[in-house]
Amino acid sequence: MTYERYQGPEDMEEEFLFCQPLQTTTTGEDIFMKVDSLFKEEGLLWRPCYSVCCDGAPAMLGARQGFIVSVKQENPSVMVVHCLLHHENLTSLKLSHELQKVMQEVTQVIKIIKARALNSRLFTQMCSDFGFEHIYLFYHSEVRWLSRGKVLQRLLEFWTETELFLTEKSHPLAHKFPESKWLMQVAYLADMFAELNSLNISMQGRDQTLVGLSEKLLAFKGKVKLWMNKIKSGKTASFPSFNLLLEDERFSLIQVQGIIEGHISKLIRECDHYIPENTLNYSWVRNPFNIEAEDLPDEIANISKLQQELSEIQNDATLHYNFKRQKESLSSFWIKVHKEKPNLRGEALKTLIPFATTFLSEAGFSALTVIKGKIQKPFATRR
Repeated sequence: MTYERYQGPEDMEEEFLFCQPLQTTTTGEDIFMKVDSLFKEEGLLWRPCYSVCCDGAPAMLGARQGFIVSVKQENPSVMVVHCLLHHENLTSLKLSHELQKVMQEVTQVIKIIKARALNSRLFTQMCSDFGFEHIYLFYHSEVRWLSRGKVLQRLLEFWTETELFLTEKSHPLAHKFPESKWLMQVAYLADMFAELNSLNISMQGRDQTLVGLSEKLLAFKGKVKLWMNKIKSGKTASFPSFNLLLEDERFSLIQVQGIIEGHISKLIRECDHYIPENTLNYSWVRNPFNIEAEDLPDEIANISKLQQELSEIQNDATLHYNFKRQKESLSSFWIKVHKEKPNLRGEALKTLIPFATTFLSEAGFSALTVIKGKIQKPFATRR
């Protein structure tokens, strides 16, 4: 499933390009041959293709036989973007040994209730009798990015009921629920993954660019470092569920402070590894009127000419007024920049044309699943 983005008359255009099934194998070569054959049918060329955005699957990014290798043989200058949603997800995967064990135990608790139909019905009936708004626990799934946060939040909501249910079943994990240290770790994980889910959701949607998403990721990195400083000083307001527990004298931050600091330190390292520090390179695109011409990134080609064009734009009162009104997208502003500034406009659009995520393809596959699921199939009944 492929989408395209290109410069339109007034703004960037995003369109569905094609969806074709892979009948047998799904190697990078298979994917390329499918795309290339469609390009040839429609008279499209690889040379004008400026960038390709894909996930991190070996078939796409494989060093020898991946899709990108074949694309670069056709167009060596193509820019490759690894979906920033995948970058964000990779930063959150690694947990410390203690927290990983807690997460595994939480997953096991969910399976005890959800795996057997009778247990699931009994638990649902119990929650319904208590008058809860929600009556179901969530399954944990590694392939669903928002899964862990939702699972943990729902378990906290049903904490007492889940403990009661496991106690009635005489299950060993029922003894975990009264442990203050275990509960605090679950609450911390629920709050942390809620923050990660919030970031993930904010990065989804149409018209997302490298400029906007890089800024969101950089802001999140700043928040993580702020959390570390607050935890070290004993301040926990950034984690509401965890902070609520500490109002009870049975719970103490000292019990889990080292574990939390260790996890946040690991998260900072993962952020530095997976989240690129290139936001400053985009600052002149975000606001060309708030940067000195001499501060343009040195790696930009024809830097001297671009500095001159930027200086001319900054002294154009009409452009400055239209930019401050902010009634149009950033892409639309740069497309409308005077034709006398083609070099600067072209360089700016290089950061706005590439897809920053594979969201459209993921959403497309979700829609396709729903459509295929609605197809009526013949069935038989038996008495």
